[in-house]
Amino acid sequence: MTATPTRRQRLRAELLRDARAAGRRLLAEHGVDGVTMVAVAKEVGIAGPGMYRYFEGRPGLLAAVHDDTLDELVAYLEAAVARQPDDDHVARVHAATHALFVWCRGHRNEFDLLLGADAQHAVGVAGAARPHFVHRLGSVFVPSFAALWRQGVPFPADADVAPGLAPELDTYRAALTQDSPGGAEEVPVGAVHTIMVFWRQVYGLLCMVAYGRLGYAFGNFDGMFDDMMRGLLASLGLRPSPRVRLVEP
Repeated sequence: MTATPTRRQRLRAELLRDARAAGRRLLAEHGVDGVTMVAVAKEVGIAGPGMYRYFEGRPGLLAAVHDDTLDELVAYLEAAVARQPDDDHVARVHAATHALFVWCRGHRNEFDLLLGADAQHAVGVAGAARPHFVHRLGSVFVPSFAALWRQGVPFPADADVAPGLAPELDTYRAALTQDSPGGAEEVPVGAVHTIMVFWRQVYGLLCMVAYGRLGYAFGNFDGMFDDMMRGLLASLGLRPSPRVRLVEP
């Protein structure tokens, strides 16, 4: 039988939850520089030193905000995938990629923490022991890529991958598939190479979107996204699915 939490334990859990939520709000409004122990303490109505009962200093606070933000993003992507037909893996890849694009476009400060220069503040020395962006994102994308491979989509052969790159792709595969169910670790190196090329292009566009690079020419980047997606699918002999349901920008 699970013991009923004491009043003190309930209050502590509630304050910790409120502090993490406050940190998340401060990140959205002010960026990483605005997420401080003093600022969060003020938000939840306690003295600054009291924060050290809940976090191991500011690095611990940033780690918590990082993980909460990553959970939020992954849930958003999973919801986008869940709206697609179960058997349409082209639509699932397309929808997840588009949802990532839309989310990053609307969350510049969060992008900085998860994928930009500020990620080092949250990952730091203890990063290996905490949820990592690569395998959390892999849990969204890899199952669909694995399904396409099993359906016979012509991914590059392992023999076509440069010998010096193959061991690195194997390491990348291990990170990608850490949270991916269904034997995704069996996906060959050639398919992993395609995922890496796919991510290389997507990440480049995400940086342009998040930081407004060339926005004077490409506006909200919707046209560039569509062009990129068509090109990525065409490289595998695929076209966008007519059944795909994209999130609203």
